[in-house]
Amino acid sequence: MIIYDIKYLFVFSALLFILSSCKPVEIEKEIEGYSICLGEFVSSDAADLFKSKLDFQLWDKINIQNEDDRKFYVLYGNYNSSFAAGLAAFELYRKSLIVNHKVFIKGKYVYDNFNNLLFVTRYQGRPSIYQYNMISKESKLFWSRWGRKVITLNHSDDKSIIFFVTALGYGKQGSFPYVRDARIYRFLHTTEQVDELEELGTGLQLYTYWDIKDTFKINFTKPDSVNSGLLNQEILSYGTEGKLAPVKNRTFSISKDGFPKPPKIQPKLISNSLQKVIRLFQHEGQTYFYLRDSKDGSEILIGKFNGFLYDVRWSTDDKYLFLITRDQVINKSIIENQHDLMIIDTDQKKLTRTFHGSFYQNLLVHGNFLFFDSRSSGESIITIYDFINDDIYDEIRIIGGCGINNL
Repeated sequence: MIIYDIKYLFVFSALLFILSSCKPVEIEKEIEGYSICLGEFVSSDAADLFKSKLDFQLWDKINIQNEDDRKFYVLYGNYNSSFAAGLAAFELYRKSLIVNHKVFIKGKYVYDNFNNLLFVTRYQGRPSIYQYNMISKESKLFWSRWGRKVITLNHSDDKSIIFFVTALGYGKQGSFPYVRDARIYRFLHTTEQVDELEELGTGLQLYTYWDIKDTFKINFTKPDSVNSGLLNQEILSYGTEGKLAPVKNRTFSISKDGFPKPPKIQPKLISNSLQKVIRLFQHEGQTYFYLRDSKDGSEILIGKFNGFLYDVRWSTDDKYLFLITRDQVINKSIIENQHDLMIIDTDQKKLTRTFHGSFYQNLLVHGNFLFFDSRSSGESIITIYDFINDDIYDEIRIIGGCGINNL
């Protein structure tokens, strides 16, 4: 009897070992933030097999989650935004650690607003919105509508919100510009929808800008309906949620004030952290610029330029600074534009690179990349510069030209 009991005890132990070794993949609790989805499967075994084939460097941040026991997701990391998750995925691609991904949160895929960036170019002859992909380096149509021409497109700092304005037509009639049937739209990456917010009507001049991080503004100038010598300017302000604040109005006399000009770009001389400042000093027709760092109490001469300072941008972490300067030079009796785009490493406190050309504008800092408008052979292009590695990552070239904010 004792031998019989031991025999059955051995068989029971063996069965218990087999069952325990074949137990399903342990499913993790739902991740609260955004993550990188590397694959979707119909069984836990398939998900676990996929995970086992991934590079070992990824394993400590891999989670497997299921949805109604029908879909199993292999997820990497936990991030506070779609942008941060997309940026992390991009870096994994560059290291050849992953080959495919989607941004994922709480049981659904969402728009990757790092690896997808919107810009303006023409589709079937009309200014429309295209989408550039950082990984594939390819562009495709994002939004276009018959009878609608995109005038301006403006990204929020975190690229999660896009405002853009369209018109039925725009141009010049005689000596005055015109904008016909203007409309304002908003794209929100969390919903992946384009919503029409307002019909602005017809006027003479329209320009758009982010006033502060959470306020988007439109200045729309129209002729006075009673007095032809007056111009009325509406200043519309939208919050990030798309709600219109009370409209402000200004009146201009054409004979006294002239035609209202767009506001000049105000170069941001103080960094995001308020610890670094650019100081300008003019002497004998040249402008010298210094970098002052309150953290270590230093102030160092970085460089000099002719002409004027047109625009300034800081990287998100304030470690890099980007300046556009503009000047006009006379070459064989011909006045030529001379623009410089300077790249400054603020930690090393030195100028690392200068781009020379006839046209630079619309600086857009995007992770470790700087997007900017330039021209090549008379056509507008978008240059993508990797300022960490000091390398031109790509150039967006489309027949008819393209631009970050407008054409």
